[in-house]
Formats: sequence, C-alpha cells, structure tokens
Amino acid sequence: MGRSASALEVERTLSAVAERALHLGARAGLDALVEATVRLTETSGAALYAGSRRVALAGLAPPVPARAHPQQMMKEGRTVLVLGEPCVDAADRQLLARLAALGSALLASQSREDASRAEQARLRQERMRMLELQSHRERVLARAAHDVRTPLLVLQGYIDMMTKGMAGVLTPSMQRYLERMGRAAAEMNVRLQRPPTEHAPVEDLRSLLSATFGPGRRTSARLELPTEPVRVRAPREALALLVRTLERLLVGAGASEMVLRLEAQDGARWRLSLQARAELPVPKRALESLERLARRLDAGLTVREAPEVALTMLLPGIPG
Repeated sequence: MGRSASALEVERTLSAVAERALHLGARAGLDALVEATVRLTETSGAALYAGSRRVALAGLAPPVPARAHPQQMMKEGRTVLVLGEPCVDAADRQLLARLAALGSALLASQSREDASRAEQARLRQERMRMLELQSHRERVLARAAHDVRTPLLVLQGYIDMMTKGMAGVLTPSMQRYLERMGRAAAEMNVRLQRPPTEHAPVEDLRSLLSATFGPGRRTSARLELPTEPVRVRAPREALALLVRTLERLLVGAGASEMVLRLEAQDGARWRLSLQARAELPVPKRALESLERLARRLDAGLTVREAPEVALTMLLPGIPG
C-alpha cells in the first residue's frame, strides 16, 4: 500500500461513511466506503464483494477474491474488501478489517432497503388495484341505480295518477294500498340516490390511530382519544390509507413532539387535530395525497406548516 492509515483516520472514516449511509441510503454508504479505503491507503483501487458478486468499486479494479493474494483481502463473513496491493502490516490489516465489518453491515442494510422498496411497490400496486376495483364497483352501482330508477319513476307516476283519480274512483282499500306502494317507491328512490359511502360499514378510527401512533412506534405521539367509539362511515381501506398518509407526511417532515387529538364536533362530525415540531418542510406529495383523501371522504382539511405543523381534519361521523 502507499501509506498506513492511523486509528483516528479510520474512526473518522467509519463515522463519515455511516452518516452518509444514514442520510442517502446503504448504496451511497458502500460507494463512500471503497472511496475512503483508496484515499486512506493510497492503493490503486479497492472493491467490496458479497460472496463472488462485486457491489462497489473505486479506482482500478483489483483481482477478484478467488485470484487475489490473501494479504489483499479483509473478510467479514461473506463480505470481502479487496485492495489493489497487499497489506502486510498486522496493525493496518486490523484497522482495515473494521472497514470490511462496516461493509458487511451496509450490505445487510441494503438488503433490508431493497426488501422495503419491494414491499412498498407491492403495496402501491395493491392500492391501485383496490382503487380500480372500487371505481369499477361504483360505476356498476351507478349504472344499476340508473337502470332501476327509470322504471321506478314510471311506477311512481302511475301511482300518482291513480291516487288523483285519473283511473277512476278508488275504494278505501285501493287508496290505502296505493299510498303504501307510493311510500315504498319513494323510499327506494332515495336509497338509490345515496352515495356509495352511505352504505360503507361503520369503523372505529381509534384502533387505527393507536396502531400507528401508539407507544413504541417510530411516529409515536401523545394520543388524546375519546372513550366512546369513533364511528366513521367509510371503508376501512380508506381510513387505513388516511392514517398511513398522515404517518408518511410526519416522517417526511422529520416531525417530533407530536400530539394527536380526536374529539366530537357539532354532533355528527369528528375533529382530528395533529400538532408537531418539524425539521423539514411538509412533503408535497404526501400533502396532495392527504387532500385527495379528504375530498374522497367528504372531510374538511386545513394545514399550517410554520412555525410548526398543525393539521385539522373534520371527518363525517355517525351520531349515536
């Protein structure tokens, strides 16, 4: 090697690489690791291998582990750090072994990040599929309601005409039967005109909020929830998506000291209030997703971003 690295230099390098990986991801940390190795040792090149697969390279490519000299390699499990020239000094090899150990940890972190990205992609696809199914269901229901409403209006018209005596004199029994038929037809017409959310199952929002923002979670907040069930007539998928979007917004803003409060408002609505200290601006995409969800749930939404994040949402509830 061109030079020996001191213990202090290695410590500083480990801290810098770890910080870069923390902020930019494990991939950036792996690249920074091999670049720092070349800079510290002034070797012609360095590469990091996971088994026989090269995952990072800086400078000239050294030999693959199968052909490299044993003193060119520092191993940590299946992770191998290969230098361009042999390192014969035992103290230097001990220090460089710490870089190989960090490389092994970064590779494990990269595997977790890849798995997380794959899971997020799967969840996005599943969400899009569910939204598409819901949209198709709403279109089918709208067509069915229209097809049923048309003959229903014709029946109501004939019932009104017969009630007014346009078809001749009615006996008391006939008058009573027509009135019942008219009320049933009118009620059916009203039901057909209700939006799909009116028929959604009743959900208790407290369990979803506690599962996401309760103690031990990465977005834990001080929860102030009512003792009675929070009855929101909305699909559970929509409410779960609302809670996940709130979590994504807070994580993106680097939020801390969070307080989440839920209380009754005007008898038929629930007021969801969230306050937090933020280190970063509120992510635009998360905020746009939250606004779309608010429109979908017929909820009022107000957001203030400075000097702290303050969010208020009025959710339609069910009295009693």
